[in-house]
Amino acid sequence: MEIGLVTKSVSGQYTVKTEKDEYICKPRGLFRKDGFKPLCGDIAEFEITDVSDKEGYIQKIKERKNSLIRPPVANVDTSVIVFSINNPKLDEFLIDLLILASRAHKIQSILCINKSDLADDDKLRLVMKEYEKCGCEIIVTDALHEDNLDRFSKVISSGITVFAGQSGAGKSTLINALTKTKSMQTGILSRKIERGKNTTRHCQLLPYMEGYIVDTPGFSKFDPGLLEPEAIKDMYNEFDEYKSVCKFNDCKHINEKGCAVIKAVEENLIPIGRHSRYKMIYNMSKEALKNRRGY
Repeated sequence: MEIGLVTKSVSGQYTVKTEKDEYICKPRGLFRKDGFKPLCGDIAEFEITDVSDKEGYIQKIKERKNSLIRPPVANVDTSVIVFSINNPKLDEFLIDLLILASRAHKIQSILCINKSDLADDDKLRLVMKEYEKCGCEIIVTDALHEDNLDRFSKVISSGITVFAGQSGAGKSTLINALTKTKSMQTGILSRKIERGKNTTRHCQLLPYMEGYIVDTPGFSKFDPGLLEPEAIKDMYNEFDEYKSVCKFNDCKHINEKGCAVIKAVEENLIPIGRHSRYKMIYNMSKEALKNRRGY
């Protein structure tokens, strides 16, 4: 039995890479019966069925440390959340959701402000100030002109990295620039709604440094209802310094008396925008949980 990394998924066929070669594999029938699908990023045990044509059958998938539904990828180490100040217009709510989605899956996030050539300097500084204490490294790039790409070689040099974020923010252009390929088709921004059309049609890991990059089809939104309400407050690094001195141990940092987090917001020690969106996300998550329970 061979062991390899699933690097590509197209129409039920999977490219599995070993230390020496690559094989096109199909999953054994039991996977379909159990409703289980291999994912890019999986470590697969497979049997070679045709040596000359390099074909095989996947027999087993090693235990995953995490997995995402959209994009369909497993064992992710890092997410790069790509957005722009304008063109498309900045969406802080989406950024916050994607940071939370990453933390819920124990994935380290990096914030990438792309299209820096189109950004207003004052607005750029305000956005960086807003997220400076969120626990994510911030990289400012202009992927189209390959500006400041060397920063990525230091932060995603190994492991599996997903690129997420706003449609039209330049994820595919950034990936093409980093991998020195044209593997990802780039989309055209819709002038009507200032959003890009998703241009990715399959899941594939692209070699980068000692690791891999996966483009993330459709990963431009996240449902707050997928988060556990009581876990959200512990995903905000900005709260860490203050939450231990809240009056109540179970403080939600919403409107409680004696909340040290709220006091820090009032004193501009925590960005009011981050806290306002936290309350929105918490309430949406709580309402979704209530609907699931039926009461």
